[in-house]
Amino acid sequence: MTAVWIASAVLAWVVVALLVAVVLSTLRQTAELRARVDDLEELLDVGAGAVLEPDPAAHLGERVPEAAVPILAPADLEPARSVLALGAPGEPAVLVLHSPTCASCVGLEDALRTAATEAPGVRFVSALALRPEAAAAHRAAHPLPGVATVAVDDLPAALQGESTPALHGLDGAGVLRLVERPRGVADLRAAAAALGT
Repeated sequence: MTAVWIASAVLAWVVVALLVAVVLSTLRQTAELRARVDDLEELLDVGAGAVLEPDPAAHLGERVPEAAVPILAPADLEPARSVLALGAPGEPAVLVLHSPTCASCVGLEDALRTAATEAPGVRFVSALALRPEAAAAHRAAHPLPGVATVAVDDLPAALQGESTPALHGLDGAGVLRLVERPRGVADLRAAAAALGT
């Protein structure tokens, strides 16, 4: 019986030693993490307790930051342009963010093709939610005459949106006037009409 008592006492001390080791290891890791956070705060020049936030999305009525976005497939209307100027004064633009793998985006490319021919004073832009190489390959396989194609990743953060499909309407001054979820050509026509006036 004493052997059982001795074994249980030894086992209890082994468990206590393991728990002490775990607590000491956790304290060391916490200290390292706090040191890294302090270094990061110093590097980013923010005070303790400051909340770091990503670029906020553009809000209706706000001007979009100016950006030169590379066009992956130039619109037939302006084949010489290789960069799309967003946020700068110019013609109104309807950006349609979509993906060929998005079930809700089915039919949007046909809607873009139709709407682009019906609204000559508004620039339609297909923003594909694919990597630039994949977006260029998709557009080469499925051309959209008269519609410039860009990759969503190349857009300013304020216009990238959280999901597809999404529609962003910019007026001639680069101010965001529309944020919608397009369902088809009727929504694109309505956006063009709202921006064209």
